[in-house]
Amino acid sequence: MELQRRNMDLLEDSETRTPMRKGLHNDSYSRCLSHRSCGFSLIELMIAISVLAVGMSALVGLFITAVMNNGRSKGDTTSTMLAQTVLEKIAAQPASSAATFTLKDCNPSGGTNWTIATAGAVSPGAGATLDSGTAAIDFTQSYSAITSNYKMQFVSCGNNGRSAIYDVRWNIQTIVANRTRVITVSARPQSAGNATSVSNLMFAPPVTLRTVGGLQ
Repeated sequence: MELQRRNMDLLEDSETRTPMRKGLHNDSYSRCLSHRSCGFSLIELMIAISVLAVGMSALVGLFITAVMNNGRSKGDTTSTMLAQTVLEKIAAQPASSAATFTLKDCNPSGGTNWTIATAGAVSPGAGATLDSGTAAIDFTQSYSAITSNYKMQFVSCGNNGRSAIYDVRWNIQTIVANRTRVITVSARPQSAGNATSVSNLMFAPPVTLRTVGGLQ
């Protein structure tokens, strides 16, 4: 009798727990459906990967632009330095002077001593041609057509044997003989002259510096 009573108790307990378990399962399933958070299907995973791929492809364009801008800034800095060096050396000479001086580059095959003329002339000036609209150096003029000693293809050296050539041109225009003159100097990487519409993004516009020289 005692054994039979225990079996009956176990049967009742099992019947009591089974609906509870079913209830918990149904409640969990209902909650999952109501919140639509039952997990990712394969299609949803593929859509997420596609969205991520589109986002990454957009970032590639930004990375390329950043690299181009970095190279352009470096070339623009060197161009500015060269133009400023030539401008200051010419401006240090009296307006009445026609002296020349030299500037040596670091050409790996042997440094070149570039002669820099300081003599001016009445409009349109001596040296490189000026643009009629902006009064900046006109780089459409071929390098060979510029008067000697008013141009140079300066070789700038960097780390690990790297070097770059810069096209530097200047114009000296006399305003008042022996008293006042306008000095215009411009520089850019030589490779910018052969740039295509795409690679041109790697180069900034030519740096143009201008000052008025007079009596010392």
